[in-house]
This record gives sequence, structure tokens and C-alpha cells, in this order.
Amino acid sequence: MEKVVNWTKGIFDSSYQIFCNGQICGNLMFETWNNNALGIMSQKNYHFKCNGWFNTTTTIYDDTHAVLGTIQFNFWQLRAVASLKDETPLSWNYTNSWLSQWTISNYQNTNLQYKANSGTGTVIGQNIDHELALIVGLYIKEFFARILVAFIMFVAIMVIVRGV
Repeated sequence: MEKVVNWTKGIFDSSYQIFCNGQICGNLMFETWNNNALGIMSQKNYHFKCNGWFNTTTTIYDDTHAVLGTIQFNFWQLRAVASLKDETPLSWNYTNSWLSQWTISNYQNTNLQYKANSGTGTVIGQNIDHELALIVGLYIKEFFARILVAFIMFVAIMVIVRGV
């Protein structure tokens, strides 16, 4: 049976609040100058550690520093694969050209569909209780959004500097 989870995020903020049945049930908070983040769901903490802005791998840890999985990014295709410990890998990709809808799925028992609309969004799908998959889907989206903003800023600076 499909369930729905909602989330909110400030337009220029990188912190997500996740709502289950109208109550806050989780958060995802990014550090300001890097792609490290802390996800909190059901009193469990998930630490996302990325080595540098353009590193293609992020490692997920719990509070005891045990590795829970990794995320491998493909910048050119705007896709990612999350390999969680003892689970079938999850494939993440955008599903529309406006980059406002995306999915994360293992094509078996986990299939989450995300829809965003100016700082708010919903997650619909099977096995939505898989809280790590839910947070990973939001983490990857924000990771790509930050890379896209950095690229646009780089191009703008190059245009200004070169006077093109």
C-alpha cells in the first residue's frame, strides 16, 4: 500500500523537515560549505560524509561510525546509485526535465517517487517506512542542486571576468 510523506525546505536553505501524518518525523541538515549532512529519523542519526565538492562518492555512517552504505554519483547523467549494507542497490534518477520529480528504487520492494514545488514536496511509494532510503533520496537531490548552482556561478564568473 502506498503512503505519503511531505517535506519542506527553505528556498535558499539546505535543511529539510520531513512530515509523517502532519507531524515532524525527520530532518536532513547540510553543512554550509560542503556536502556533508546529518539526517535524523525515528531518533536515529545518519551521517553523510563527502570528501570534497566534486567527489563522486558519499559514505553514510551511523552514530557509532559504522558504515551503512555509499552513494556513487554520475554527474553527466544526473543519476546515482545508493548501495546500502545488506540490501539491493537503490537507483536514483530525475523523471522530468524540470528536475522537480525523481525516484529512488531497487525495482523490488522499494520504489519512492518524489515531487518538489518551490520548497515543499511529497514522497509517495512502496516501503516508505524505509527511512534511510527516504533520506538518501532527498540527500542526492540536494547534492545535485548544489553542484548545479556551483556550475552556474562558475559560468557567471567566467562571463564577467572574460567580458563575454
